[in-house]
Amino acid sequence: MIGLSAACLVWVSLCSIGEAQDTISFNEKIRPILAMHCINCHGPDEEHRQADLRLDVRDDALMAIEPNSAEDSELFARIISDDDDRMPPVDHADALRPEEIELIKKWIEQGANYETHWSFVKPVRSDVPPASIVSWGRNEIDRFVAVKLNENELKPSADGDPHRLVRRLALDLTGLPPTPKQVERFANDPTDATYESIVDELLDSPQYGEHWAAMWMDIARYADTMGYAEDRRRNIWPWRDWVIRAFNENMPYDQFTIEQLAGDLLPDATADQKLATAFHRNTLNNTEGGTSDEEFRTIAVKDRSSTTMNVWMGLTLRCAECHTHKYDPISQTEYYQFLDYFNQSADADRNDDRPKMSVYPKERWAEFEKIDREMAALAKRIEKEPEVWKILRPTDTSSRDGTEFKVQDDHSILPVGKNPRFDEYEFTLTVPAGKHTGMRLEVFPDDATGGNTGRGYGGAFVVNQIRVAVVDGDRETNLPFKNAFNDYAQRNSDIKNVIKAEPAKNGWAVRHPIDEYKVKRTAVFAFETVLDVKQPTTLKFYILHASPWAGLNIGRTRVSITEFEGEPAEAFRKKTIDPLRWQMERLAKKRNDPVQVPVMQDRPENQRRTTYVHIRGNYQSHGDKVESGVPAAFHPFPEQAPRNRLGIAKWIVSPGNPLTARVTVNRFWARLFGIGIVETEEDFGTQGMLPTNQPLLDWLAVDFQENNWDVKRLLKQIVMSSTYRQDNRATEDQLAKDPRNRFLARGPRFRLSAEVVRDQALAVSGLLSSRQYGPPVYPPSPIKRIVNAFTGGMTWEVSKGEDRNRRAVYTFLKRSAPHPLFDTFDMASRTVCNMRRIRTNTPLQSFMTLNDETFLDCAKALANQMRGAASEPRNQIRYGLETALLHPAKEAHLNELLNLYDETLAEYRKTPRQAELLTGGESEDRTSASELAAMTIVANVILNLDEFLTR
Repeated sequence: MIGLSAACLVWVSLCSIGEAQDTISFNEKIRPILAMHCINCHGPDEEHRQADLRLDVRDDALMAIEPNSAEDSELFARIISDDDDRMPPVDHADALRPEEIELIKKWIEQGANYETHWSFVKPVRSDVPPASIVSWGRNEIDRFVAVKLNENELKPSADGDPHRLVRRLALDLTGLPPTPKQVERFANDPTDATYESIVDELLDSPQYGEHWAAMWMDIARYADTMGYAEDRRRNIWPWRDWVIRAFNENMPYDQFTIEQLAGDLLPDATADQKLATAFHRNTLNNTEGGTSDEEFRTIAVKDRSSTTMNVWMGLTLRCAECHTHKYDPISQTEYYQFLDYFNQSADADRNDDRPKMSVYPKERWAEFEKIDREMAALAKRIEKEPEVWKILRPTDTSSRDGTEFKVQDDHSILPVGKNPRFDEYEFTLTVPAGKHTGMRLEVFPDDATGGNTGRGYGGAFVVNQIRVAVVDGDRETNLPFKNAFNDYAQRNSDIKNVIKAEPAKNGWAVRHPIDEYKVKRTAVFAFETVLDVKQPTTLKFYILHASPWAGLNIGRTRVSITEFEGEPAEAFRKKTIDPLRWQMERLAKKRNDPVQVPVMQDRPENQRRTTYVHIRGNYQSHGDKVESGVPAAFHPFPEQAPRNRLGIAKWIVSPGNPLTARVTVNRFWARLFGIGIVETEEDFGTQGMLPTNQPLLDWLAVDFQENNWDVKRLLKQIVMSSTYRQDNRATEDQLAKDPRNRFLARGPRFRLSAEVVRDQALAVSGLLSSRQYGPPVYPPSPIKRIVNAFTGGMTWEVSKGEDRNRRAVYTFLKRSAPHPLFDTFDMASRTVCNMRRIRTNTPLQSFMTLNDETFLDCAKALANQMRGAASEPRNQIRYGLETALLHPAKEAHLNELLNLYDETLAEYRKTPRQAELLTGGESEDRTSASELAAMTIVANVILNLDEFLTR
């Protein structure tokens, strides 16, 4: 466990028997030089190829290369030339460095042998270095790493401190710190058996799926809005929950792939399999008026095809959209052949995001059963109650500017036909004899208005005046209202505005930050005097639309009248008018409100689209017609597989695919070590970086495939290794030879991701909610109002109760305005597929963690814990440090924080009002307020320690 056997050197030698020590590897040494300096002009792209010379294919390159003779090779003559014939040209790039020229010379003299790019060759299970020659490590991973360390004259580190190691493990597998019991258990018994039991607990925890789903959401470009200028809300969160469940249930990765790409095309596809295809409905949708739906549909299709290749095969397919790929073997024709598989989908950049499926989230099924019981009991009670509202069916409908109407079976009135810029509706109603005290207007979402309550842009409406008149022959007498109340209105757009004699500038408008215009709205009006009629009487009901914005006319409506004894508008506000039916309506809304989730669906066979090459990538410039196909340079399409998305999914996970397993294991490796075996996770092509340990990568890839694509098994394999468990403190030798730890002579150390930065603080402070799944939530944010073109934007209304402190994976993500904390800590805006986050280090990050409202809440909560754990400030601080960092506190750190506490306490005693502002008035007196405020400052510092924000 403490070193490597010198016999490792023998192993390295045995692996290269028959090869000269100075043999130049084309893939390792020459291809990078050609890719950097030559292939742009002398590569696969025939349109831009210069001198009809291609240097990425040996047979073509022999036009300029004489194998075994550099002196007779035109290529070599050009790269050493001092005149205008030099390659690369003087105006293109600097000359090759002397060491690069020397490598090319040796390579030519050795025969100028080419190799297929390493990642395009199907991986084979590498021979594991024998245990007899490697005296360090616990599993096969360690043996491969040991050989690479020996090659680079490095020695591995010992296992990390048990406390820190368990913290690293928990943060990596679940995104949350371990429990104190887990830390204590391993610290007291740091054996492999104890460690393995903790690994299994973490992999089985529900928090595991939440953590790894965040990684996948980056890849899938998941967001809760559609993007572009309007960036309207999109209900796609049930797919996010599907991903969390898939990780928790350890769905095999090949099945995980097939269901997301083509679950709807599987035989007898289940609702969950159809829901999985929302993966590719995360593409942007442009709802702005005046844009071309076909243009943005095409953009979405191109995004899907390129994302598919990027996610599963690590290739930059979209480089071939406008011309043949300059570096990888993908022609422009092949690009559009591949795109044809995705070009048959039924979605077409519609404003309503169709096609959708109705989803009743699983976590609500028990709630539905309870609601059903409550509704059944209410129904029996309602049978005995008299009707409070009398629904009025219109005897005539008309409008000032040409709207037509259809009266529905439920007596509601649906506007049809043209939608005038501004209009006034007129409904003729007959009211029965009686003493009527008020009226009710209901507005319903309807399919005819895109599932919205209004006919305006995005489903909006604005009503500027409501008036009622009693009709007596040709004479109309206005019946004034004295009060009105609505169930919801936008700020400064209350229904009370519209009952005045003059039309209101700010009419009744109902855009809700979450429900938008998708929910039924109700307004109740109280007559100024009781309408006492002895016989049926005719009324005219007028709805005026006169807002500054055209077309904002109301949708399907229904009018009722009441003889309620009392003031109906005020009673509606207090929910005392017809309370049983109000409760029934509220329960029915909760019970019958499925989430409409956009999903993939193909057009019928007789409506297949024809796919063409787009000249220069322009969707309007059609070149040759193409049919579906895959790039010829890769493995063949599976026999008997259908020529659709399902066939592509099977092609991607087929045993012959050289890339999918490599790309996948490399992705998980990178999340655990901070950097992949191939650093360029997004590019396994010829422009990507070479693997630091290809034998290890290939062994892991084949092992992953042969073991049922088991993700939890893969992760356990990695974290059980000695390589992962090493102490992450670096020696001077290690920093000098391997500053970025590519060869893994020490444990990984890097800053936590945006989600974990926040979740860990909430967990340590005791504020984190364990509630899972469901609609997105709105934690505190410094940005209270988000403005978008045309739609009016949204108000960030902070969630109440435990939703305020749920895990970051559930936070509402608006593409045009991500939560500032996440944006600052390098989380993607999710407009495109993001294979890896590039970690930055900026002062803004400290600004956020020191001042963000959530972090201040955490600091205060932790301070309360600290004060409750001990009576003396020193021991309180000890408790805080050990709770946050999970290892015994150092006396030097305690001294520094105690000094900070004393200094801060003295300041707050001078300014007790500042202490009360910080603590929110929670303390009983000013003395305790000052102490709590001082301890809150200490807790805030603890939550900002470098050790706390890294793992």
